[in-house]
Amino acid sequence: MGEVVSLHTALQWMVALQFDNVDFALDSKRVVDHFKLDIVDYSEFGCTISACRQLFIDSFHNCHVEFNRRQSNEVAHELAQITPSYVSSHVYNVP
Repeated sequence: MGEVVSLHTALQWMVALQFDNVDFALDSKRVVDHFKLDIVDYSEFGCTISACRQLFIDSFHNCHVEFNRRQSNEVAHELAQITPSYVSSHVYNVP
């Protein structure tokens, strides 16, 4: 569920920034397969996929959602792992 919520958030972010010609690469084959196939699924996962698909259709042209193995995208995966530690606030005391 986290992967599909991340995709939805990324789609909303790109719409807000008015970006087009964006390729979305995910390392979750299940999310990409459900996104590409028009499978009827009334679960929370399926409803979120449907929302992603509709946002994608309405807002993006010449764009793709594709699956990339985590091993082939190891740098991005490592960055995603360490990013939360840099998001917290820092206090610097300068004399």
